[in-house]
Amino acid sequence: MRLREPRRRLSTTFAASLAALGLAALLLALAPPGARAVILPATTIDGPSEEIVGFGGVAMAADGSGGLVYLKRVDGVPHVFVSRYVGGHWLAPVRVDGEEPFAASWARIGAGAGGELIAVWATPFATRHGKPVYELLASELGPGASQFGAAMIVDPNIEEATGTSPDLAVSSTGQADIVYRVVQPSVADVPLLRPGDVVEQVRVAHFDGRRWSDLGAINRDSNASMRPPTQANAPQIAIGPTGNGVVVWQEPDVEGVARIWARRIFASTLDYVLPVTATTYGGAPITTDADAPAVAISRLGQAVVAYRQNAGVGSPLPGPRIFANVLPDGESENGAEFAGAAVADQDVAGGQNASVGPPSVDLDEKRQVQLVYDSNGAPRVLVGANRTFTAALALGPPFAGPEPSAASVMDPTGGGVAAWPSVSAQGAPAVGVRESFPDGAVQTALLSGGAGGEVAELAVGRSGLGDALVGWRQGQIGDAAIVAAQATAPPVASTTTSPKGWIRPAQALIAWQSAESADGPLTYRVVLDGRLLPVPAGALELHLNPTGLGSGRHRVQVLATDIDGQSTLSAPATLLIDASPPTVTVRSVAGVVRVRVRDRYSGVAAAGVRVQFGDGATAHGRTRYLHRYARPGVYRIVVDVRDKLGVAGVVHKLVSVR
Repeated sequence: MRLREPRRRLSTTFAASLAALGLAALLLALAPPGARAVILPATTIDGPSEEIVGFGGVAMAADGSGGLVYLKRVDGVPHVFVSRYVGGHWLAPVRVDGEEPFAASWARIGAGAGGELIAVWATPFATRHGKPVYELLASELGPGASQFGAAMIVDPNIEEATGTSPDLAVSSTGQADIVYRVVQPSVADVPLLRPGDVVEQVRVAHFDGRRWSDLGAINRDSNASMRPPTQANAPQIAIGPTGNGVVVWQEPDVEGVARIWARRIFASTLDYVLPVTATTYGGAPITTDADAPAVAISRLGQAVVAYRQNAGVGSPLPGPRIFANVLPDGESENGAEFAGAAVADQDVAGGQNASVGPPSVDLDEKRQVQLVYDSNGAPRVLVGANRTFTAALALGPPFAGPEPSAASVMDPTGGGVAAWPSVSAQGAPAVGVRESFPDGAVQTALLSGGAGGEVAELAVGRSGLGDALVGWRQGQIGDAAIVAAQATAPPVASTTTSPKGWIRPAQALIAWQSAESADGPLTYRVVLDGRLLPVPAGALELHLNPTGLGSGRHRVQVLATDIDGQSTLSAPATLLIDASPPTVTVRSVAGVVRVRVRDRYSGVAAAGVRVQFGDGATAHGRTRYLHRYARPGVYRIVVDVRDKLGVAGVVHKLVSVR
């Protein structure tokens, strides 16, 4: 069953068709001709329905597969449902916790290569003092499988599942890590640092592809109280392709001020605690809480953490700000500690009354960082390297919602995607999507689904190649729908190889690596001197037709095109063709003949040159000859030539000698 409309490139015509689908789309700028990214229309996965009670997130792997998870009542009990994203299509939702009779909550999802999906959720298993006690469960849909396996225990006791807020990350190797909170119902011997604080553990569990193992609590001090759990202070985790990652969380320091902390994760091993937040500004102490941590990690292990630093009376900050800090990968800088937190954007108006939303952050393999957040209701997109950003106010609709969140994805070739809850010109709730291109061009769109209504629980799944699946709940509980869309990036350019040095036309073989893309299968065409040449399906090389392949330098590239029609050209390679034998020039002056053999391509094979001067004299083995005739007359000079590739020829010249 296919739930999505056929794919189309976003254009003026397509924007009109979105209106017919009940979607609003607005292009504010178009990228120049060439490789363009596509914002696809939103798809209503389920609903509107009074049975839908929550959205749990969306995940995407580098090969383009993925899925989303949500909660829906069956016979009045909430259960876990997943819709898979395979081959560019959303499949019909399936129930994951089929054998579990009790209500599910805190559903989350992660995606690995080959269509692998991991779903995690909480469910009660016992009661204590009349209150339910929960466990954290998981189920895996293995690569190539068609259904989820039996539930596995991640954590046998997460107390009453208060503020659990799990965050799940899956690597391309199938390993997974999850960070979550466990609030102790009552611990009398732990003093509360602030009124309203709770006793809480931040725990991490690891999945090695077969089973889950408990890595324990990662708090610095389990005997110190924590701020009451909210979505804004939930822990976050990011994992690279190798399975190594970084986890960040909020925890008070010894002075009772909530800071952001981090740990590296090496498979099933937790590294030491690293401070992330700035504790002073302008030489004065920061005594207000930091919250809303966001983290991203590159393939090489560099991590960037963004967080919101609140401000209050007496704060040295001019108002609330977004800070960023970088944990180097160890190649260019010491990867054992953070470089130091710095304000990402100084230009926030409103002073202490400014409104700053939770940030979202991503980074690419060039150490470029993109940060997106709400600044007084306006989408702010910051791009830079390390902790130095250039502010660029997004050209698009404003943020909307009580605590608007954002989603950020970077394209390895430049540019990126940002998404946030917004409203249309008529005031209807929607999701704003902004896509930027390496040359600075921008396109934006407004997407909505279901029967409309509020946008909530916005989430993004990153492919790591610039593509993203965006999902959200649209409509209030009681009449809600689950909606998703995809923002795609062109394929990452492949490397093209051609034979080294000069070759004969029959030896012209062009080969290339498979381009990286989350929107396959890809088709390829070879571009020879601006001419498109077809390539057989599935091939990664092409023998060029030697007919018409003349001598000289040829420019060769490979055009990779994904299923959305997005194309990327590889960097040009040079093809050196020598299809012609050497040339011969003959000059006669005053009875003396000069013969010269040249080859502007592969060069003359001097040993293969032989000259007959027509008077019985011969010579060979050189490229220059001088011959004097004994008497006047007309002579036929015959020159046998050969180049270094073995291309041979015979040249006949008549000379008149006086």
